[in-house]
Parts: sequence; structure tokens; C-alpha cells
Amino acid sequence: MRKALVAVEWLLLIVVGGLALLLVLPIFDLFDRDEELSAAKKKGHYYEVKADKQTYFNKKISLDGVVYGDGKLIIYMTSKGLFRYHNLPNNIQVKTDTNEVLDYQSSGSSNNIYKSSGAFNFNDVPAGIKSITVFKEAYGESFSFQVSLEGGKTN
Repeated sequence: MRKALVAVEWLLLIVVGGLALLLVLPIFDLFDRDEELSAAKKKGHYYEVKADKQTYFNKKISLDGVVYGDGKLIIYMTSKGLFRYHNLPNNIQVKTDTNEVLDYQSSGSSNNIYKSSGAFNFNDVPAGIKSITVFKEAYGESFSFQVSLEGGKTN
């Protein structure tokens, strides 16, 4: 009987330890988010954004970078907070320097115990945009990031 209890204790320890490892492991950003981002960096279509974090519904949101070129615009955002899942908004709005509002296409995000990362996609984006404003407003809360699409390309 005692051997069975020891075996159950070890089994529970292994299972709980494995689950804890699965929760903690995604915190570390060891690789690029996807192949499309790596290809955009090689083409010079990636613009890194150095902006302060902003608060939106008690969540710290940051704009990491923008991919602009070939008729596409992809906005990469992150939000951090311990045990706070789904920290990013469901959608965002983008206004160009010519006051044109771009049509939102799709988004995707990944969440773990500490961080939410997401990409917001816009298609049929006109060429020659010099700057954009990424923003969202709802129920009296808002955030807004200004992004220059001139220079600042990283390879």
C-alpha cells in the first residue's frame, strides 16, 4: 500500500511539474514570431517601433513593429501581466497620413501565463504611406500609437 502511495505522489509531482513547465516555457521569446516576419525583415519591409507602453483597460499594451509592403500591413503588438489572459483588444483601427481608414482583415494572438502577443492584418493597403496611427477607443478607454514608415527599416 505504501509503495502505491509513493508511486501516486511521484506521478502527481511529475504531472504538476510538467504542467508548470508548459505554462512557463512560452514566456521566453527564442524565435521570430513567424516565417512571414523573417521574410519581411530580409526584404526591408519591417519597421521596428520604439514607443512607450500605454494603458488600455488596466492592461499595458505595446506596439512592437509593423510590416508594410506588397499591399499588406501587419501590426505586431504585445501585452504583459501575470495571470492576465487575452490582454490585447479584439481589433484595432489604422488611419494613414492621408486620413484614410484601412479595412481590418484578421488577427491572431497567442497567450501564456505572462504575455499576450498578436498580429493584426490589413490587406489592399495603398503604396506610399509615410505614417500611420494605430488606435482603439471603447467605453471611454483608448490608446494611440504614431508610426513613421519612412526610414527606420530593420533588416
